[in-house]
Amino acid sequence: MKAILIIAHHCILPGAYKGFEGILDKLHHDLPGTRVASTSLLDLENDLRTLLREDVESVTLLPFLLLNGQHTKNDVPRVVAKLQAEFPQIPITLLPCLGDWKEFADMVVAGIRNAQLDERTPADAGYRRKTKEMVSIQKNLSSLASRLSSKTSNLFSIELNLEGRNVLVVGGGRIALRKVKSLVPTGARITVVAPQFDPEFNAFCRHSERSEESSQFSNSASAERSLSITLKQRPYEPLDLRGVFMVFICTDKPVVNAQVSNDARARRILVNNACDYLDGDFIVPARMDFGENIAVTVSTQGRAPSLAKKLKQKIQSEWAEDLAKIEREFECK
Repeated sequence: MKAILIIAHHCILPGAYKGFEGILDKLHHDLPGTRVASTSLLDLENDLRTLLREDVESVTLLPFLLLNGQHTKNDVPRVVAKLQAEFPQIPITLLPCLGDWKEFADMVVAGIRNAQLDERTPADAGYRRKTKEMVSIQKNLSSLASRLSSKTSNLFSIELNLEGRNVLVVGGGRIALRKVKSLVPTGARITVVAPQFDPEFNAFCRHSERSEESSQFSNSASAERSLSITLKQRPYEPLDLRGVFMVFICTDKPVVNAQVSNDARARRILVNNACDYLDGDFIVPARMDFGENIAVTVSTQGRAPSLAKKLKQKIQSEWAEDLAKIEREFECK
């Protein structure tokens, strides 16, 4: 679970946080599954430490402050650095203060411009216009905050040659098993690390013996290519990333996922996080092979896996015969 912590000035006046609380309510509504919390500059260290002790995989901090002064330049970064050292496995991201957001400046200018126009209209009309503008500003502000945990850029599609490269899969469940099955035809050297493995791993790998440290074996998936898989039945360790080209994170433990992601990025290793596509460097599209020469992939940019599955099923049911015919015609030439 990701978390967003918004930092405001401390104030005891009744109603002072009314607008602030409205933004928090909208964030709760627009970001289901995200832990949204608030704190003050006085309570930041205690509240952030409490949040980090919960089951969160990352924390994003937004100083709800207009001026980039002593608090945002020194006080807040000092607390963040201290707690990041205490909780190195959980990434903490500190955003610029609200006043440094370009979008905020645009909203302020728009509000002033509309206020000047209101001076030329009747009082009631001006009041209605100002009220509408303030509602619009609040909606825009909450919309900006909702983008803290989203990416809008399109992904770059590419097919990688993994033959002979070291690939690490962290996790031993059904998701990890599916990743391993999809990696086998590539000729990659696959290492899977997990405290426990799904029983099908043994059947898939055609070996029943596996020591606590590791069990290595090779299978021949084709006449041209020899494949290697290594299973290590133990918790993940940073040293597992030595010599690794790519890592797939497939556990249901947010703390483990965050640690693997941080360790891999520190070593400039490509990351795929099966539990959170926004956290990874790439996603794996749904793939269908029709013969030896035709492969069709379907991607929704990681945003709608269920839609990708439906598209894959539709292509397989409606295109398979035509694509097989194209494949046969190609081989006859």
